[in-house]
Amino acid sequence: MKRNVSWRRRALAVRRKTLIRRSGVEWTDYNANIYHGCAHNCRYCYARLMTKRFEPNPLDWRDVKIVENAVELARRDIRSLRPGRIMFCSMTDPYQPIEAETGLARKVLEVRLDSPFHVLILTKSPLVTRDYDLIRGHSNVEVGFTITSLDDIPFWEPYAPGNKKRTEALKKAHSIGIKTFVSIEPWIPEMTHPQSIAEKLKDDIDRFIIGSMQYSDVPRRLYTDSLPCLITWLDENKINYYRKKELRSCILSERKLNGDHECDL
Repeated sequence: MKRNVSWRRRALAVRRKTLIRRSGVEWTDYNANIYHGCAHNCRYCYARLMTKRFEPNPLDWRDVKIVENAVELARRDIRSLRPGRIMFCSMTDPYQPIEAETGLARKVLEVRLDSPFHVLILTKSPLVTRDYDLIRGHSNVEVGFTITSLDDIPFWEPYAPGNKKRTEALKKAHSIGIKTFVSIEPWIPEMTHPQSIAEKLKDDIDRFIIGSMQYSDVPRRLYTDSLPCLITWLDENKINYYRKKELRSCILSERKLNGDHECDL
């Protein structure tokens, strides 16, 4: 499948009143989004689905808007907010194709990395390697990639760089001393195999974040059946991981229904 990664469908910009906002994502304190929309346009993207649901006249999600006062807001917000973890970004990808021309992610990072905040970069793009020279000199930053499979899955991620390229960029970060994490989310039925991903990447990753597939009709039974053995394997191999709340509730339900699970590990 040929990937069309061009973002230049319209030249759009927006000004915001604030950039760093309190987050509903449980593993961070704040989020900051320097673009509205995303050229990757992944089929499962909760941000795209939420925008279509709540905006009365949503634009095509790939018609990306630049937050043109992002650097100014970043400087102001870090002075007025209590230090904490910032997810960069939660509703878009900071290193989508437009970033190669704007350099906006790097400019905002330069502000944040010289602050008491801890920056959690989450991307699907190896473009972040451009900024490794900046990132490697700071201890208050981690580079994370969404990894949904060990293979590329263009049906689900039609315009995003493939999982194989993301894996290469992760390994490069680890090799030069940058803290790394992997977000195994969404957990796509018959496509995402968290144990295989963790086993392949465990030597290059500092921690894994594991979630489900939200805003879809995936039956919870998929997770209740798979989680006990996955958690046993992660614990036995002393792998650092964070299991999101929706999965913690799944495993509790499984234990109530069936008791202990036997695993062939």
